[in-house]
Amino acid sequence: MRTNRVLSDAPSDASPEVSRRSFLRNTAAAGAVLAASLPSGVFADGSDKIRIAMVGCGHRGTQDAIYCLKSAPGVELYAMADMFRDRVDESLGELRKQVSDRIAVTPDRIFLGFDAYKKVLAMDEVDAVLLLTPPGFRPEHAADAVKAGRHIFMEKPGAVDPVGIRSLLASADEADKKGVSIVVGTQQRYAPQYIELIQRIWDGQIGEIRMLKAHWICDMVNWHFEKRKPGWSDMEWQIRCWPFFTWLSGDHLVEQLCHNIDVCNWVMKSPPASCTGLGGRQCRTGPEYGNIYDHFTVEYRYSNGLTMLAMAAQMFGVTQNVSNTIDGTKGSAYVTRGEARIDGEKPWRYEGERSTGDLAMHAAFLRSIREKKPIDECRRLAEATMTAIAGRMSTYTGQALKFDRALKESQLDLGPKEYALGPLPVEPVAMPGKTPFV
Repeated sequence: MRTNRVLSDAPSDASPEVSRRSFLRNTAAAGAVLAASLPSGVFADGSDKIRIAMVGCGHRGTQDAIYCLKSAPGVELYAMADMFRDRVDESLGELRKQVSDRIAVTPDRIFLGFDAYKKVLAMDEVDAVLLLTPPGFRPEHAADAVKAGRHIFMEKPGAVDPVGIRSLLASADEADKKGVSIVVGTQQRYAPQYIELIQRIWDGQIGEIRMLKAHWICDMVNWHFEKRKPGWSDMEWQIRCWPFFTWLSGDHLVEQLCHNIDVCNWVMKSPPASCTGLGGRQCRTGPEYGNIYDHFTVEYRYSNGLTMLAMAAQMFGVTQNVSNTIDGTKGSAYVTRGEARIDGEKPWRYEGERSTGDLAMHAAFLRSIREKKPIDECRRLAEATMTAIAGRMSTYTGQALKFDRALKESQLDLGPKEYALGPLPVEPVAMPGKTPFV
């Protein structure tokens, strides 16, 4: 679990200060008791309607909510939570354009501040929550949601540090005991072109696997960047520009490449055993860009000796490449969200309907709730996220690192000591050879 921190509610009326550990303990479980007493297919209001709540109302979160609401009938958005009112308003505007008949949010079911998600979880009417905040908040939110008995969809990555990963693994165990679904935003696992390609790899169409590659090289230098405005505290600025701060995003190796790392782990049916990383900060050097790197290269080694080469960059002028390649003795498999093919002795190209997998993912989530057949993908997300975190830790420290050591021994907890819209100094940019393993 995380270490104790103080929580100060803002930007609305001030609330009593409570530690993060205490609000992990004190979430009400009434919803779980109620759900357990209902017959199959019947939810909190006595119908087969599923009521969902958003926790986090950014652009990607809004798209997730739209996918969820479109993926099955009888689903409505009941409540929303975010730090900032303008984020809620922007999200509601887009939701009403695309799925207006599914929006049942009223002003009294909009909550703001660090503890807004707790107010959502305390609502017996809510059957499922979509956890869509920056990933630095995700382990605590997931732990509380499981304790409250809510079904969960959570975006990737699952955490930003090993302490958060261990919390996710504990939440997975608790979800299994309670019969709670946890579906995660690794939508490629639901995309038909990925599913068929990987089955062909497993069936031996490229021969024995020799090497795996995960690339997320792009020019997204200013992704979610906002120039700091007068009146923004350190904390508000960092949350609004969350990708640029390691405590919130995990750095872009974790936040973005996590997707393609997960594909390699899917192929290998396990995470790697060790890694060695190199990287740095060349094009985003000013303090306005927080403390993340702009390029990484990590060599991962699986327990059978196979290598995954992972490369991530957010730099102008680079040759863009967001893909996975798996090389074998008889061919090479290549996949993106728009294409899947095998070159070599037995060439093949996916000709079916392509999909991001988002609608199928959310449909599976809702179906698991209606049929009372829980899906728990939390461990899978924890493994993929921890793979990326270990690569970042190796890069930041300049040291080779074993997966198990990073997962089991590291006490790294990047979160601030206090959650409050006030001062929050930016941690120094990591320096290989000087930044220690913690």
